[in-house]
This record gives sequence, structure tokens and C-alpha cells, in this order.
Amino acid sequence: MHQRHDLLIAGTHVISMDPAIGDVPRADILVRDGEIIEVSPHTGDRELDDVQVIEAAGTITLPGFVDTHWHLWNSLLRGTVGDRPGTDYFTVKRALAPHFELDDFYWAARLGLAEAVNGGITTVHNFDHNVRGPRDADANIQAHLDSGLRGRFSYGPPDSAPADRTNDLDDLARLRARWTHDHLDGRLGFGVALRGPYRTPPEVYEREWETARSLGLPITMHCDRCLREEGCRSCGLVRLEQLGLLGEDVQVIHAVHADENDIGALARTRTRVSLSPLTEMRTMGFPLLTELLEAGVQVSLSLDTLAMPTSADILGHLRAIISVEAARTGSPLITPRRLLQLATIDGAKDLGLQDTIGSVTPGKRADLVILRSSDINLVPSGDPVEALVYTGHIDNIDTVIADGRVLKRHGRLVPADGESDPVVMAAARRDALLRRAAAAGDWCRPADPFRSCSDSATTAEKGSLR
Repeated sequence: MHQRHDLLIAGTHVISMDPAIGDVPRADILVRDGEIIEVSPHTGDRELDDVQVIEAAGTITLPGFVDTHWHLWNSLLRGTVGDRPGTDYFTVKRALAPHFELDDFYWAARLGLAEAVNGGITTVHNFDHNVRGPRDADANIQAHLDSGLRGRFSYGPPDSAPADRTNDLDDLARLRARWTHDHLDGRLGFGVALRGPYRTPPEVYEREWETARSLGLPITMHCDRCLREEGCRSCGLVRLEQLGLLGEDVQVIHAVHADENDIGALARTRTRVSLSPLTEMRTMGFPLLTELLEAGVQVSLSLDTLAMPTSADILGHLRAIISVEAARTGSPLITPRRLLQLATIDGAKDLGLQDTIGSVTPGKRADLVILRSSDINLVPSGDPVEALVYTGHIDNIDTVIADGRVLKRHGRLVPADGESDPVVMAAARRDALLRRAAAAGDWCRPADPFRSCSDSATTAEKGSLR
């Protein structure tokens, strides 16, 4: 575990995301025991012998980014998903998911969370839709704690579970007994990932909703009905409203095919929506950001998966979103500052953490990202907010702090003492995973990038890794 130190971030330009504080062009941020104690104008004459000073002239400091929907378990699948026949995301996921071992879950999560740190993401909602047993859940939880990041673990079913099989509701009830508040370091909460009425029958989804709500656990579900129903023109959310399945405790993912009635149901029930714009545009359609915001729906942003493949370059994602919305709707709602809000305080609100993180505010936890504003792609600059969204990128991130612990410094990840490298470990686990799947006849890699496995000449080819 990374050690926490008291810190003074000196002389930085703060974009606080707190209306009461605003932007402070030259500020000092004092952090003690992981809590933001003070945000004040920089004086240059402070003498605090008991803190580590981060000299931050020429930088911009933001609250850490919040990702509200990430399938960490399939981080190992990056590089196997592509555009060749038979390598689409769902085909690859279903082929490889049964071959995951316990250490694969741990190191897949560690890889994703290391990339999160690198990209300035300090909170991750782990939507785990391949929990095959309690030990798989525990491996994900331990990985999250070992990473130093904050977040939520949402307990889902095994990948491709039969429609008539519920989540492991007995273990869901036992989870809190295994993982007490002290074990979780105050950084991780729990939720439940459900499939809903378009993928499971009433005897399943009714029991799952009842159990989740009796345990006080927030619910998350994909709104992807139109991926399965030919001629689909809506997400069917009005039906969910009528069934009593929407509400402030529910987060809906994607909702790309939502019509006006669906959006109305979300707004009336105060249901939250997490958009994953890059994966949505790749496989589903345009995210309905403008329409949701105009209706007053609580929206946040997410990466979805590294397998698609994508990367944790949040600023690059924001730049794509603002360009798409300018072309698609031209809405004046979609500004650089509004997008930074979606990636920070609105993400915190989605996860119920707005009193803990999401802004640079005294009394909140110190989840912070510091970027070099003197890098070539950010100068000359007028409005730092516009500069970050229009021209910023992941290489500008100098320092990442989560709960007062420095996880990235001078542009490089800071490993904990004695910690194995998540990148090295994940690569080894991924290679072993593919070998196991190939030996079972569930995976192959065509020698010709324009051919699928089904086109391969021999059975031997199907079982080999080239």
C-alpha cells in the first residue's frame, strides 16, 4: 500500500469545480491525512516543516476524474478485439471469459486501475459482469484496494449466465461481512450489476431488485435492448418505470437508443445515466448527451472497457465528445467547462460521493490531478479550461493523488514498496489465458489479418497461437 503524506501543493492554478471557490490562478492546497484542509492564494512565504511540498508553478490542478462504468475484468482482452471477422468484442469476451483464473481477475483489474492512475482517474466504478464465485469478487476488491484508488464494486453474474439464473444473492449479502469498513479503507463501496427485464424473466429480475434494495445497494444495468431486438426504436425505459425498477438508486448505462418517452422516464424517476461515448460510437450509435442534459437527467462519463480497445485518456474523450455534439446538435450546453464537470463532480454525484470528492474543496478527500500547463500543446493559452479540453492529453499529467497518496509523480507511476508491475503481470496472465483458451478450442488467431478463424485451413490452426 502506498504511504500517505501531508502535502502542500504550492503555486498551482486551481480549477476547483466548486462554485464557492471557483478558479484560483495561483493557489496553495494544504492536505493533511488525506483531507483537503485549505485552498488559499499563493503567498510564497509559508513555512510548514511537517509537509511534503509539491512546487506547482506552471501547473493546473483539478479534482481527480471519476469513471462511473468500467469492466475491469476484461482489461486482459485488449489486443484480442478488433475489426477482423470473429474478433468483435462480444465474440471474444464470450470465448475467453470462461477461461479466467483467480489471478487473471486480480491482474486484469490492476492493469485497468494502473491505466486509470496514468490518466488522472482517481475513482472507478467496477461493473463486474463475470463474477463466477465469491473468490472472483474478492480478487477484484483486493486489486482495487491495492491500487490506491477509490470506487465502487458492483457484483454481477458470470458472463453469459443463463437468463433464469440470478446473481449470487447469498454472497452479495455476505460481502459486507467479509469486507468491513476498516478493510475497505473508506475508499470502496458496493453495488449490484443486474441484467433487467429485457434479459431476464420476472422471477429473476424481481428477486434481484428486491434483494438489492433490501440491502441498500445501488443498482446498475446496461440499457442495450436494441443490440438484441431487430427493429428496436426505444430502450423500453417507460416499462421499467411502470415496473418500479427506476429511481435514484439506479444507474443506466448507454441508453443510446432512448426515445423522448424513455428520457422522460429517466428524468421523472431521477435515474442516473453513465455514457461511454467512444465505445458507444464504435458499436451502438451517438450518445444522447445533449438530450439527456436538456431533460435534466443526471449524466456522468465512463470508459467502459479497455478491450474495445480504448485508453484512459479522458481529455481525448472529452475532445471527441465536444466535437461530436457540435456537429450533431450544436447545443450551447456542451462547453469545455461542462464536460470537465461531467468528468469530475457529476461523476461523484452519480456514485453518491459528492460530499467526499469531485471538487477541490476543504473538507473533501484529496483526490487530485496536476497537469503541466507549460507543455507545448497547452501554450499559449487563454482559458485553461478550454486549453485542457481542446488540446490537452494524457502526457500533460504530472502528478496524481488519491486519498492523499501520491500515485503518479513527474509523469511516471509510483509503485508501492515491493509491488509487482501490473503491466508485466497482466501481460503474462493474458498470454497464459490465450494459451488455455486455444488448448480448449475456444480461441485462435488467424495468420492472415483479413481471414477469420472459421476460414482457417485446418483444425490445428484453430488451436494454435501465432
